[in-house]
Amino acid sequence: KLSASVSHDNKAVVSTQSTGVYSLLFLSVVVCAAGSGIHSANIIPFGVEQFMDTTEEEEGSKDDYQRISRAIHLLYFVRNVGCLFTFAAISSLQEHQFLVGFCIPFICAVTSAIPLILGQKYFVVNVPRVNASSLFISVIREGYKLSKVTGIAVNSKLHYLDYARRDYGGSHYKEDVNAVKRLLRLIPVLSIYMVYFLLYSQMHTTFYIQGLFMKTPSYIPYAGAEAVNNIAIMCLIPLVVYKIYPYWTRCYGRLSPFLKTQVGFALISLSMVIAGLLEYFRILHADPTYNEVEKVHLHLYSLLEISVDQSLMFYLRFPQYFLVAVSEVFVVIVALKLAYIEAPKQFKSVSIGVLYMFNALGTLLAAVVLLLTQLVTYYALDKRGWICQDLNEGQMHYYFYLVCGIMLCNMIVLSYKTDQFELDISL
Repeated sequence: KLSASVSHDNKAVVSTQSTGVYSLLFLSVVVCAAGSGIHSANIIPFGVEQFMDTTEEEEGSKDDYQRISRAIHLLYFVRNVGCLFTFAAISSLQEHQFLVGFCIPFICAVTSAIPLILGQKYFVVNVPRVNASSLFISVIREGYKLSKVTGIAVNSKLHYLDYARRDYGGSHYKEDVNAVKRLLRLIPVLSIYMVYFLLYSQMHTTFYIQGLFMKTPSYIPYAGAEAVNNIAIMCLIPLVVYKIYPYWTRCYGRLSPFLKTQVGFALISLSMVIAGLLEYFRILHADPTYNEVEKVHLHLYSLLEISVDQSLMFYLRFPQYFLVAVSEVFVVIVALKLAYIEAPKQFKSVSIGVLYMFNALGTLLAAVVLLLTQLVTYYALDKRGWICQDLNEGQMHYYFYLVCGIMLCNMIVLSYKTDQFELDISL
């Protein structure tokens, strides 16, 4: 009885500790997501403002578009410099020393805030007349409410948001209402990037898991392969901005954002195909007698007591990371410019935030697709599914082909919406 009582008490203590750990982990994820969301939505508008000529009264000139394009390319270049440091150095520490590995990003975040605080008077900051989010919600709510009370005539050309204007009984200026209408027309265009981010998230999930089953030198972290993506982007951005785009413009005219987007979609689809082929050949070369677990730096698979067969070298994954990098240059940077240039002045940050919202939704959609795929294939493959704990017993290459097919369907839908991408200035 005493032994049973002690065992029960120990289980209660462990359960309490686990609840506390998971609660702290959940809180840290929420805080990280909030900080990342606020930063991502504002860093592009803030960075672009530093490149704009505040002495010019005319807005929307060709020179302004060129400055915006250069600024966004530079900001994305700097972002990948930081990512390279993360995947090349910090990830190696985090595989062995979590405390040190997570203290370094904290120190970097605090250090980066110092020049922002000390140099406030030197930065260009356009303070909005009203809060953009509050204005957006207020116009929609008031327009919908007044349109229901007044009623929209059958032959009327008025949009329901027009009822929020002062000249139609509302409380908002005409410019603000038109800005909200313009942003609402932009949101469906930005939504087509959600499927792209579904495929893009594979680089941080299934690509990484695939690498755990391949030979990796002890001095290279398993997440270090993603550094190939960052190095490729850092090399491609100057090449594209100063060589490829000018040459193409001189010889064939300006590249439309639609064409750039479709090329990027095709490249990331090709990356999934290459990842699938690599996984297929990796399984063919798998050695069922291989039982060397200690080479795996992470403790995950050793705790699960899974035999990890590392029969192929890790550098065979480089092509798929490189193709994702090329697609980023053609898709993500174009999406950022589209979200910034096409958004009204008072909704620049909101538009960028909406784009990153679709980024998050694409990642969430990837988790849903993975779960549904596993549920459907679980019983079809003798209760294993396409993606098992031991990839040698699964068929993850079919999953790569599946997400590639989803992107191809998205490209077909996009081909019928080309008119929404034909802007006045090439992005």
